[in-house]
Amino acid sequence: MVKIALLVPNEDMLETARKVVKERNIEVDYMKAIQTVNTVNEARMAVEAGAHIIVARGYQAKLIQKYTNIPLVEIRLHAQEIGLLLKKAKTIVRKETPRIGLVVFKNMLSDMSHIDELFGVKLLTAYLERLEDIPPRMQEISKLNPDLIIGGDSVCEEAERMGYPTIFYASTEVSIAEALLAARKMAFAADAEKQSAAQFETVMDTSFNGIIKINAEGNIIAVNRQVENLIGKNAEDIIGLPVLSVFPEFEEAAVDSILSGRRENYTISVNIRNQAWMLVMAPIQYDNIITGAILTLHRVSEVIRRNQDSIQDAYLHGFMARTTFHDIPTGNAAMKRVLELAEQYALSERPVLINGEEGTEFYQIAEAIHNNSVRRTGPFVSVNLSGMSRERQEEMLFGREGVGEEPRKAGALVRADHGTVFLKGIEWLTTDMQFQISKLLLPHEVARTDARPMDNLDVRIIAYAHKNLMHQVQIGNFGEELFYLMQGLYLEIPPLRDRPEDLLRYFRQYFAKYLQKYNKHLVLTDGACKQIGEFAWHGNRLQMEAFCERLVLTSSKRSIDEVHLRELYSQLYPNIVEVGGQEKIVLYSSPEAADLKKILEKHHGNRARVAEELGVSTTTLWRRMKKLGVEANYKS
Repeated sequence: MVKIALLVPNEDMLETARKVVKERNIEVDYMKAIQTVNTVNEARMAVEAGAHIIVARGYQAKLIQKYTNIPLVEIRLHAQEIGLLLKKAKTIVRKETPRIGLVVFKNMLSDMSHIDELFGVKLLTAYLERLEDIPPRMQEISKLNPDLIIGGDSVCEEAERMGYPTIFYASTEVSIAEALLAARKMAFAADAEKQSAAQFETVMDTSFNGIIKINAEGNIIAVNRQVENLIGKNAEDIIGLPVLSVFPEFEEAAVDSILSGRRENYTISVNIRNQAWMLVMAPIQYDNIITGAILTLHRVSEVIRRNQDSIQDAYLHGFMARTTFHDIPTGNAAMKRVLELAEQYALSERPVLINGEEGTEFYQIAEAIHNNSVRRTGPFVSVNLSGMSRERQEEMLFGREGVGEEPRKAGALVRADHGTVFLKGIEWLTTDMQFQISKLLLPHEVARTDARPMDNLDVRIIAYAHKNLMHQVQIGNFGEELFYLMQGLYLEIPPLRDRPEDLLRYFRQYFAKYLQKYNKHLVLTDGACKQIGEFAWHGNRLQMEAFCERLVLTSSKRSIDEVHLRELYSQLYPNIVEVGGQEKIVLYSSPEAADLKKILEKHHGNRARVAEELGVSTTTLWRRMKKLGVEANYKS
């Protein structure tokens, strides 16, 4: 229970306060009349006696507020009390409109608007910050010729010494009651907050999950014992630190989206200390203002693991995934959404289907899903099905029986037991193999395919399709059963040409890689950087890396401009079309170059007329033609 203490400057106010407490049934645990010089010590003694909130007034309240961190409610002079003092002053002075000096600490006054008009006085107010201000403030007031001074003990003493009649501003029952009622409300609120905090602490201490509470700035303000055990640190060592510095595994964008109110909840998978966790985030909202968030870590149930020898054998054969989601940076919004979905899919055991062009990050995403799942300690086995016959597919996936002294050969599905198998080119699966895979994926089915002796398998399948599987189903090249089993957790990776934020970053990364490898010092012009974003890059990262190595390896000029890039791109990746039954190579041409060619053709290569139409000089036109690589076609 939150307790209240009342400290007042004299016995008269203390007696008034006792009367208020009794009549209003306000519970006050500590009441005392104190001298101003002892204010701070008296406040600390009240706290030692069990007080949580102190009620005081004037200079004493200012001292408590300045030198302690104890919650404080100030007694202010009520407008009614000021009115009574002014009425008494008029009786003493006996003037129709007396000049009344009011010398007070500002924290003692309530709203004084129009008070002098209401009571027919000229009110002269001077504010104090400390006791030492009394003489100079009195000197200022005296210049205004006051008829009477209203103030506290020290002010009245100084005013009387200067020859002025005085009135002591004693607080009445009204202002004392108002302050005590405010303190009681504060106590009720503090009690409710303490009860809520106690309940939250009980939930935190008894929860089997990790719980983290952060403020609106993303700093940790509370953790439970499960979190302490998980990271091997005590709460006092991490409270106040940014949550992302303590848990770098968390996504900054995810935390920001919760604290900014862009999302009402967020669920992703994270991997902490080789354990798979489901991270659930939700904002703390009060009066439509987000004051922080609660983050809970739920341990994902572990799958049955193989024995240590089997795991070691899988690693020795290279059946392991190296990529995590932190290894797949992106600045593109669509790609961020793909990665967010992939992190959520890692929580599931169902198969994942990835669609996209060659050279996109499909393999890295498959590895990251595996590494963020409970299967991360199991093997990650990949199989490329492209162009395989039915027999070869069967052998690669399901293995083959031993013949004579030749031992049985385990297939990818057996090698990936309690792990993940990645199937590249799932659209190449034969009808029979599609059926066999479907049997493994169907719930409540025995993991044994028709007439094929197989042990029960616990395998998650992640598949990549270059072609759109729905279209393959429609034209009869892929079975509906396997399609609908795979399509639930679907990812479509946007190509690099639709991700300008990532395209140039990848190019610079590969460019720097080969500069270092071949010990060269080359630079890209601004025009070259712009040109990079205009190429199609149908092979995405694969094409880009090969292009960068060729560019660095063969470039003889230190500065690489857009003309050089276009020449190399056209040479490596010409567009081949069929004209009259014969193949014809069409060199790459940018949209700007294509437009310029049309104008040149229109004027039959007459540069003067072209320059006139474009509104440029012939010199500028020639430079533009050279820059765009069209100068050789029109010499006239």
